[in-house]
Amino acid sequence: MASTNYPGSLDAYPVPNNGDTISVADHWLGPAVIGIETELGTDPAGSHTNVKDRLDQVDSAMGFKNRIIGGNFSTNPWQRGTSFTGPTNAYTADRFKYLQSSTGVVDVDKTADAPTIAQAGVFTQHCLDVDVTTADASVAAGDYVLLYQPIEGYNVLDLGLGQSGTRYFTVSFWHKHTKTGIQSVAITNSDNSRSYVAEYTQSVSDTWEKAELTIPVDTSGTWVYDNGIGLKLWFCVMAGSTYVGTAGSWSGSGLYRSSNQVNNLDSTSNNFKIALVQLEAGQTATAFENRSVGQELSLCQRYFERTGVLSNTSYTSEGALTFIAYVSGETNGAEFRVWKRAIPSIVIYSSANVANQLTGNSNTATAGYVGETGFGYIARSGNTVPIGYYGHYEANAEL
Repeated sequence: MASTNYPGSLDAYPVPNNGDTISVADHWLGPAVIGIETELGTDPAGSHTNVKDRLDQVDSAMGFKNRIIGGNFSTNPWQRGTSFTGPTNAYTADRFKYLQSSTGVVDVDKTADAPTIAQAGVFTQHCLDVDVTTADASVAAGDYVLLYQPIEGYNVLDLGLGQSGTRYFTVSFWHKHTKTGIQSVAITNSDNSRSYVAEYTQSVSDTWEKAELTIPVDTSGTWVYDNGIGLKLWFCVMAGSTYVGTAGSWSGSGLYRSSNQVNNLDSTSNNFKIALVQLEAGQTATAFENRSVGQELSLCQRYFERTGVLSNTSYTSEGALTFIAYVSGETNGAEFRVWKRAIPSIVIYSSANVANQLTGNSNTATAGYVGETGFGYIARSGNTVPIGYYGHYEANAEL
C-alpha cells in the first residue's frame, strides 16, 4: 500500500475513494476507513457518512456501547409481564423500575408504538408507556412519579465518575408525551447524594421526537465501581418542588427535575412514552446499539430470571422444574441460566397457582444453599417420604 502519512488525501491510496481527507483525529482509522469506503462506494464529499455508519455497526458488534439494558422495548424480555396496573414501587420492563409517591394512578405497559425506521434508523415496534388513569393536578412538594434504571458499577467503570479530568457521556432516547413543554431526566449516584438534571422538550403533543443530552462526568462525590449501583438514569414524569435542581450542573443531593418541568400526571388523557434508550461514553449520540434478543435476555438475567414462559405470570406447567422434596429438605436444586450479580433471593412457585408453595401442599417451600450460580435444594415441610413435585422459581439479584 502507498504512503501511510496522516493527514493525507485518500487519493494517495491505490483504491477507489471519494477524495476526502482524513483528519488528525482519524489517524487511528488508517486503512480501515479506506476499506470501508471501498466496500460501500462513494459518499457525499467530506461527510464520510457511510464510514460513520459502518463504524457504529462495528462498535456495536465489538463492545458494550449502550450501558442501558433493555432500552429497545421490542427485544426487552419483559420477564415480569407486559402490563402493570397501578404500580407504586416495582420493576416493569426489565431493568426499568417505577417509583411513585402521589395520589395519581398509572398503568405501565408494553405498547405497540415506536418511532419509524425512517426516523430512528432502527426498526422497533414497542415503547414503554406510562398511561395516566387517575390524575394528580395538584402536586405536593414531596410528590414524585419516576422511571429509572440502576446501572451496575462495573458497566460504567470506564466513565471514571468521581475522578478528576474532563470526560462526557451522552444519553439519547425517543419520547412521545401528550404533555408538551420542558421535561427532565436526571443522573444520580448510588445513594442519590450527587445528581445532574438535564432538560429536553416535547414540542408537539403525542409525536415521536428524539432527545440527545451530553453530560459532563462528575468529578466529586462517592461513586461505586463494583457490582453495586454505579449510576442511575431517571425519567421524571412528575415531581414536586422538593426535587427541583438547576439544569446543567451537578449538585450535592438527589434532584430529579428542573423548575421548568411540566406535570405529566395532570390529566387522564396523558401518556408518557419512551423508546430506544441509550447511554454511552463520549459527547456524541451515535446510532442505537441493537443487541439480539438472546443477548438482551442474558444481560437481564444477571439481575433477574424466572422459569417458564416469558411474560406468563400464571406459572403454568410450561418449563416447570421437577423437585424431589423430602421432610429433611434434602432434594435436587437448580442451576441458574446466568451467573448472578450477587446471591439472589429465591421464591418457589407451583405451576398450578401463584403461591409460595409446591403443587398440592400448603406448606412453604424454600431454597437452600443459594449461591450466585444456583441453589442446592428445596426444603418443604410436611413430607414423610420423598415425593416428586414440579414448579417454578424466581431468582432476584436486582440492584
